[in-house]
Amino acid sequence: MEGWNFWWGIAAFFLGGLATQLNGWLAYRRQRKDRADDAADALRQRREEFELQHLVEVNQLLRNLLDGLLRMSAALAIMDRLGSDDDRELPEEFKVAAASADAAEGALTASAGFILDDGIRAQVQAALEAADEASATVLASDTPGEGLYAAAAVMTPAFKSISARVRELYAGR
Repeated sequence: MEGWNFWWGIAAFFLGGLATQLNGWLAYRRQRKDRADDAADALRQRREEFELQHLVEVNQLLRNLLDGLLRMSAALAIMDRLGSDDDRELPEEFKVAAASADAAEGALTASAGFILDDGIRAQVQAALEAADEASATVLASDTPGEGLYAAAAVMTPAFKSISARVRELYAGR
């Protein structure tokens, strides 16, 4: 009977060691999975922060562009109402508005490629093209407002998509 106790002791010793090793291995896997989940969450959060910051910036640049175009058109309308001749130099308000619109358009052109959502990027590109056409019609047309209305109509879906995505990002937090 004492022989059995000896073997039971050895078996219990090995089983205890095996249980300890198994427990350590399971804990290691659990910790590795937790670290991987934390890394994935951190990456997702950085992506969302980048996207959020960028979308807000693009939204503001779009607004600045539209505002510059509207101010350009208003300055020309005032000049027309005052009965200026075609040879007269453009008013200072027009030059300031044109410089503001050009700066916003340049920054927007540079920033549009960083928009992560393909649909929103396409809408911003379409808004840029419409703004180009509108700025050309402001000077070339007797009715510069038509080009501005068209540009605003193209920009509206971009504004709505950007706002929806920003809300979605904030809701996800």
